[in-house]
Amino acid sequence: MTRMCLMLMGLCVATSFGVVIYDNPSGGTTAAWNWGTDICTHSVAEVDIGGNMVIRHTGVVSNATGADANARFGSKWDFTVSGNTSANPADYNVSFDIRNVSGNWDPIVLGVGIVTPNPAVGGDQYGHGYANLNISQSDGWVHVKFNMADFVNNWWQGADWDLLQSTWSIEIGQPWPGDVMPDGTSFTQVWEMDNLKITMGSDAEAHDPVVLPANADGTAGTLISQTQAQVTFGWNAGGDPDYLAAYRVNPAIEGYYFYLTNGNPSDPNLYLHDYVQQVHNADPNLTDPYNEYGPITLNQATEYSWKVEEAIADPNGNPYPAGYENNIMGPVWTFNTIAATPDILVGPENALADFGGNASFSVTAGPAATDFRWFKVGSPDIQLADGGIYSGTQTTTLVITGATAADEGQFYCIAYNGSPDAGGIASVPSNSAKLWYPRLVSHYPFETITEDVTPDIISGFDAVMMQAGTGSLPGINSTDARVGTSCLQLSNPDSQSADGQYAQIPAGVVDYQDMTISLWIRPSSIAGWARAFDFGNGTTDYLFVTPDAGWGTLRFTSKVNDGAEQVLDAAALTAGQWYHVAITITGDTGRLYRNGELVATNTSMTNNPIDVGAVLNYIGKSQWPDPEFDGMIDDLKIWNYALTTVDVAKEYLTIEGGSVCNREIYDQQAYDTNGNCIIDLPDLASFAARWLENDRIYAD
Repeated sequence: MTRMCLMLMGLCVATSFGVVIYDNPSGGTTAAWNWGTDICTHSVAEVDIGGNMVIRHTGVVSNATGADANARFGSKWDFTVSGNTSANPADYNVSFDIRNVSGNWDPIVLGVGIVTPNPAVGGDQYGHGYANLNISQSDGWVHVKFNMADFVNNWWQGADWDLLQSTWSIEIGQPWPGDVMPDGTSFTQVWEMDNLKITMGSDAEAHDPVVLPANADGTAGTLISQTQAQVTFGWNAGGDPDYLAAYRVNPAIEGYYFYLTNGNPSDPNLYLHDYVQQVHNADPNLTDPYNEYGPITLNQATEYSWKVEEAIADPNGNPYPAGYENNIMGPVWTFNTIAATPDILVGPENALADFGGNASFSVTAGPAATDFRWFKVGSPDIQLADGGIYSGTQTTTLVITGATAADEGQFYCIAYNGSPDAGGIASVPSNSAKLWYPRLVSHYPFETITEDVTPDIISGFDAVMMQAGTGSLPGINSTDARVGTSCLQLSNPDSQSADGQYAQIPAGVVDYQDMTISLWIRPSSIAGWARAFDFGNGTTDYLFVTPDAGWGTLRFTSKVNDGAEQVLDAAALTAGQWYHVAITITGDTGRLYRNGELVATNTSMTNNPIDVGAVLNYIGKSQWPDPEFDGMIDDLKIWNYALTTVDVAKEYLTIEGGSVCNREIYDQQAYDTNGNCIIDLPDLASFAARWLENDRIYAD
């Protein structure tokens, strides 16, 4: 009897499972709060990503303090656990998936902590953390796993965990004290988390599956023919469920029964494929949990499912047969084998050449791609060859050297599995990317109106005179023009009129990645939200300038796909005076200029003009039911690149003369006491007046 009891006890230990005390595959936190320094704001929410709910943290960093300031953000979620009967942190594993979606911190460093209330020391929250997440946007989703014994950084309120409590919290955020952000820094950081799981005891089943090689397109395997792929399987053994021993591998595992589907989509059954022996080290602490099987040959471009059953030793030390009740059956895992048809995964992106006409387009292709060909869109499309301005026409990167405006166009790539000259399999063509040569692309002098049209003298996006009702059309003012002899006159003195005057420009006029728009504006009267121009596609997509947003603010705004507005604000324009207004967008930076001076900068303007898809392009009219603009507009210009601050100033000074302060590099505040952008005699006098003044405190 004694011998039988010992045998049963051994079996019980061998077949014990780790207890999952919290398993949250879809976010679902019960409460959350965020923290940050004075220059940070936060939000946290559950969002649907392709049918899967994840936690999204958004931190907005905006330093307008006038000095360097610390930025630090994060969130803490409360949740309820059950089945946690151990007070030893070494008995708990925490895992989750996380990715850095966007932002200027790339890579971003995040700390992780677990805290619990502790009634014995006042009921507040205590615990430990471990700051070691360093993730880049290019990493995509990263699986993270901690043993809580590795959490060595004390929670700021104290380290007295009470792991037997039912309420736990996980904290993820920038480690103290954060990062220093220079004055003027502004950006949005977004990261997402999913699949939070906390287990007490070892993972009893096989876990952490891999199918190798793992390809960039999400498939697995090496293509060995047009019909077959070769893969290797890997997994980690279940750990020892005995809390006192806690070996990395359950010593009772003799091996693994390997199951695999047959690749037939109408047959979901898993079939026993083979047996793999578990190799144990003489010292159980040193047994390697990783096991591998393969390579084996499968069909290409096919979905397979697989699992492993841990074969537990019987009383004689032999593995129980497949399917025996004492064995530990693992979960089912799924993968797709590499396809023979190649894919282009990324690129190309629109490109603005430099002033020498130099640019390049690149693509990233899936593993089946061996050959590449570049094409230019035309009637018909043209396959490019090396020579002239082109090189790299049969590689992943097309290089263009010495292009001119005449070479602008759209370019795309096709990848092949095998040479296209010998019957290689072609990919679907990549998206088409535009090439622009940096230049002034549209110019409206407003000198003439012929048959209700005033010309774009460069690209032919001519503006048509319109009115909203039965009144008269806009006209030319030949008395008060700011540039040349005439300007556009929009007479809309009644903000509630149904006969508003405006002009409309064809679609495509602002379809550029970067851009500058400049114009002269003279409001005759001010109505809140009246537009100098509004280029868009209804109320969900637009970019506009209003002389006064209704509260004394000159504003440029862009919006894409009904997302958040991205704005540039400055002091409003006033009626009866000519102003030169210019907006530049390059990368994620927008700048607003008034009368040649930089008055606003926003480094988080991720909306590109081309993304607006502007087809309703108005001068003097809004996409919304706002008042029409009342006044004059002159010399509207559009560039397909961002002018420099000096360039914008010269556009203004060519007409106005004189000088303006270069606010982009203005660093004289400590010396320019009268604020006139010159260190002059009055500034010297102000220093001299306090020469040798002494504000020291001396000992008695």
